[in-house]
This record gives sequence, structure tokens and C-alpha cells, in this order.
Amino acid sequence: MKFERLKQIREMQELTQKELANILNVERSTYAGWETGKDTIPLRRLNKLCDYYKVSIDYATGLTNDSTCYKVIDIDAKTVGKNLKKLRKKHNLVQKDIFIPLNTTSSTYSAYETGKVLIKTDFIYTIAKEYNSSIDQLVGKKI
Repeated sequence: MKFERLKQIREMQELTQKELANILNVERSTYAGWETGKDTIPLRRLNKLCDYYKVSIDYATGLTNDSTCYKVIDIDAKTVGKNLKKLRKKHNLVQKDIFIPLNTTSSTYSAYETGKVLIKTDFIYTIAKEYNSSIDQLVGKKI
């Protein structure tokens, strides 16, 4: 999944891919894959990147044009899971209504909601977009 703003924000900060890769403690080629959309940046790395840039995850992923940075946190899978479940219940959905469009399994999605596994970035982005929500809110950065 390609997030166009990753490159824009990096260039605005006048950083090279190599410099940013060092900040995130990854290889330059790994970061380049995220920036080009060849690979999807893991949610914890995206959070770290946004904290470094002082922008919201929603802004970096293009969900909003508001770059307001919320609190700096370490993403916790249990918090994310609880918020995913809350969002699902708010929209009167069952898990099947979410995991089928994501093209994943019931057990995988259940593991996300119970906080056993941290949800993939592309999945949380799709959910936030589909249900007019905020990734920052789902991960606990925004109240």
C-alpha cells in the first residue's frame, strides 16, 4: 500500500531515504519499499515515523489534511483491539462484516480484536477509511 505523503513529508524535512531509514533502524531498501508502496510499513514503524515528524498517522496516510500530532505513544495491540471492537459495535457489525472485505480469516481478525496480534497497517487503514474513522483514534493517540 502506497502512502503518497511519506515521500512528501520526508522531502519537506530535507531528509534522504538513508537518513530516515537510520532513524527507523531499518535498511534504506526497506524504507524505499514502504515509500514506493512495494511493501506496507508496519503500524509500529509508521507510528514512530509520525512521532518523529510530529504529524498524525491519519495525515501521513492521507486520511486527513490535518497534520495535528497527538500524544506520543507506543502502540499496544490490546488497546487497538479494544478500539476496533468498539468501532465494530458502534456500526452494529459482526466480525464477518469486517474480515471478509479485508480478505482475511475469522481467526486472524479475532486475534486483532482481542489484542493477541497487532493489526496490519493496510487493514487498519481500510477500516478507518470505510467507517470514516481515525487511525490515530483506533491506536489510542487521539481521544
